[in-house]
Amino acid sequence: MLQCLPRNTLPRQALEHIQKGMEFTEKGEFNAGSMEFEKASVISPDSSELYSIWGAALRMAKKFEGANKRFARAHELSPNDSEITFNWAMSQLEGDIPEDAIRLFQKTIDLAPNNLMAYNLLGKSYGRKKMYDQEVSAYKKALEIEPDFALVHFNLGIVLGIQKKFESAAPHFLKAIELDKQYEKPFVIQMLTALGKYDPAAEKPINQPKPQTPKPEPVKQAKVAPAKVEEKKEEGSGSEHKMEEGSKKVNETTHVKGTILINGKAPSPNTLVFLETKTKMRAQGQKKGATLTINQSGLNFQPRHSVIQVGTTVTFANHDKEVHNIFSKSLSNQFNLGAMASGAFKTIEFNTAGPIVLRCNMHKDMIGTLFVVPNGHYTQPNAKGEYEFKNVKSEGYIMQVWAPMLSPDEVEANLRSADLTGVDQTIDFDIKSASVPGEIHDMTDPTDYNAIVDNIEREMFQAIEDWKNGKKFISRKRMLMAVTKHFAGEGLKGAIAKSFSSKRSILLERKLDKIRKEISGYGKTEEPVTEASLRSQAEFAVSQLRNNVKELEARLKPAP
Repeated sequence: MLQCLPRNTLPRQALEHIQKGMEFTEKGEFNAGSMEFEKASVISPDSSELYSIWGAALRMAKKFEGANKRFARAHELSPNDSEITFNWAMSQLEGDIPEDAIRLFQKTIDLAPNNLMAYNLLGKSYGRKKMYDQEVSAYKKALEIEPDFALVHFNLGIVLGIQKKFESAAPHFLKAIELDKQYEKPFVIQMLTALGKYDPAAEKPINQPKPQTPKPEPVKQAKVAPAKVEEKKEEGSGSEHKMEEGSKKVNETTHVKGTILINGKAPSPNTLVFLETKTKMRAQGQKKGATLTINQSGLNFQPRHSVIQVGTTVTFANHDKEVHNIFSKSLSNQFNLGAMASGAFKTIEFNTAGPIVLRCNMHKDMIGTLFVVPNGHYTQPNAKGEYEFKNVKSEGYIMQVWAPMLSPDEVEANLRSADLTGVDQTIDFDIKSASVPGEIHDMTDPTDYNAIVDNIEREMFQAIEDWKNGKKFISRKRMLMAVTKHFAGEGLKGAIAKSFSSKRSILLERKLDKIRKEISGYGKTEEPVTEASLRSQAEFAVSQLRNNVKELEARLKPAP
C-alpha cells in the first residue's frame, strides 16, 4: 500500500493529482498513476513527500530506475528523512542493486537507530552479496532491539545454516517457530531432527539449547506432515537463501493438494495451477513437439480456451467466410498474423511460458485464451476450487496460479517456491483481485523494442572501436552480447519470428553474427576486414532492425 497523502500545505490541485495517482496505483494502473504524479510535480516541484510517494508507486510497478530517480530527488529535498531513505533502500534491494541498498539501509539506521526492518533488510542486502558475517551481525543487532522478532530469528537460522553452523542455527529456528507457526517449514524440521533437537513422535524439541537471545519457553512442535504454506510472502517476510534445496528427501514422490480461492470464491473453470521445475527441464512424461489447431469459426475461437506446453506448435485456421486478423498483445508472447482470408492458416511455435489473450483486429467481440505452461506439471481446480497433484517427483518447483481475471501483478504476487522432499503438502491460495469474474486481462507486453536496438547499436560500434584498438577479447565479447543477450535474449528475435516469420528473424541474426565472426577472425572473407567495412555492415544492420521494429510496433498495436 502507498503511504498517506502529504500532510503539509500543498496546493489543493497538487493534492488532487496525488490522490488520483495513488488511486490508479492501488488498482495497478501504474502509467495513469505516474501521469498524475507528473502533473503534481509541475505544481509542487519541491515536495519531498510527493517524490517519495511517486517513487513508491514506480517501485510497485517494478520500474526501479524511475523509482530510484524519484527517491533520489526526495532524498535531496529531505536528506534527514529516515522514511524516505528506507523506501529508497527497499527500491534498490528489489531492483537487485544490493551495494546501494546496504549504503541506504545503513543511513536509515543512522537516522533511526531502532528501525527493526532496516536492520533485517540490511541483512538481506548483505546476503545478496554473500557477505554472510555482516548479514549475521545485522540480524543480531535487530534482535538486541526486539528479541521476539520471529522473522529475524528465521533469517538468522538460515544464514547460519548456509555457513554450516547448524548447532547455532537450531535455537533460532526453534524460537521462530515458537513465535510464528509459518516458520515450521519441512526443511527446518528435518534439520532439527537430524541434530537431535526434535522428535516427530514426541512432537516436542529435545534438549533445546539456549539461544543467543532470551531463552524461549518449550513449545509443542507440529508434525512433519502436512505442512501448510502461508498465503503470501510479504516484503521482508523471510530469507532468500535457498537452503531448502539441500534438504534431504524423505520419499521420491510427493502428494500436493490444496484449495484456490479468488476474492473468497472458487475460481472460474479456466483457472490453472502448475508446478514449474526449477531446473527448467521437462518433467517425466512431458511430450516434445506437440501440436494444436485453433479454428476461427462462427466468428469465434474454437476451442475458446486452450492449454499447451512450452514448445507446442499452434495452427490458426480460418474456417469463416470473413477475413480475420489474429493478434496477441500478451506479455512475452506478442504476435500479429496479419489478414487471413477464408481457408488460410498460419502456424506459430510457442517457446515462452505464460498466458496469451487472443483477439481479432477485424472482429472486436472475438476473444480467446491460450496458456503456455512451463516445463513441469499442471492441473485445474474443481468447482470448489480444490486441486491435487499425485506422486509428483520430489524436487524444487515454482508454483503459480493463473486465471483470466488476474492481472500480471496479481499472478506474480502469488508465486510460491515449493521444494518437495516427499513430505505431503497442503498449499492453499487465497488470492485478492481487483477484477470481476468474466474479466480478461490482455497483459500487454511493455517491451521497448527501440531500446533493444539502441543496446545492439551501442555494443556493435563499441566492439568495432575496441577491435580497431587491438582489444580482441572485449570486442568479441561485446558482439556476442549484441547477438545473444540483446537481440535474442531481450525478445526482439522472438517477436519478429512470431509476427512475421522465423526466416526473417534468422536472417537478421545472421547479419549480426557475420560482423561478430569478422571481428573474431573466424572464417574467410572476400574482402579485407576494415573498420570502414565493419561500420558499413553495422549501420545497415541497425537500419534494418529499426525498420522491423517500426513495422512490428504497428502490428502489435493495431488501431481500434
